Amino acid sequence: MTNRDIEVVILSDDEIKVSKLKSLLSKFYPVNIASVCHCPAEAILYLNNHRATIFFLDLDESEVLQDIRKPPFIVGLCDAVNTKRIKTFLKMGFFEVFYSPYSEVELNCIMGKILNIYGTYNKVDQRIWKRVEEENMAYNAENSNQKAVFIMGKRNEDSMRVVFDNVLYLKKIGNQVCIYFEDGLKKYYRTNLKMLHNRFPKSQFMKINKSVVVNIDKVTGLKKNRVEISGNDIFELSRSFKKSLKERLSK
Repeated sequence: MTNRDIEVVILSDDEIKVSKLKSLLSKFYPVNIASVCHCPAEAILYLNNHRATIFFLDLDESEVLQDIRKPPFIVGLCDAVNTKRIKTFLKMGFFEVFYSPYSEVELNCIMGKILNIYGTYNKVDQRIWKRVEEENMAYNAENSNQKAVFIMGKRNEDSMRVVFDNVLYLKKIGNQVCIYFEDGLKKYYRTNLKMLHNRFPKSQFMKINKSVVVNIDKVTGLKKNRVEISGNDIFELSRSFKKSLKERLSK
């Protein structure tokens, strides 16, 4: 495996979008932007004659997939979040949809998953890919002004914009994580707690045991080894997190 083992092809006639995507991709050291295509015919010709790992394309150009012999990981570029439309493209075989405003956080999540799958199936050193994934998924939420995050659902899951202030806590349940909201709504996603927690601001959300991450602003009681959330839910507080939680609540 060379240092530039992942070949990326982009199909878009929007120069601003292409420039931003190239800039975001430049931080991933295994990635090489092999071709930027401005029309479907150009993309079809390139992909049918060259090796490519990831294909970014505007969703309006999805018809090109009919003429590509061996589609790589396909990531759609979407200027407006339309949950129904996005689900349609995912059913068509898109790996993910990268939507406006094309944030670094969202691309990190997409690339982290691709790198992990690519590394697994190509039998490269898993220690290297684990480090790459951790670096790419790392996000310092302390420096972010985001008030919400868009979570893309898989299969029968709902995609939705999650406003941080409306969340009570995240809880690991089997191979899923459930997001509990103030209004009683619950949303389940097939992911792991660490990955989802990384997308929430660490200044506001804190892990209190191996299965639960709480919104500190919703903590209404702390007694011995129990944490009360919004006057209703009570959770065990692991000893390793007790001191940190007390310090955060005292601020």
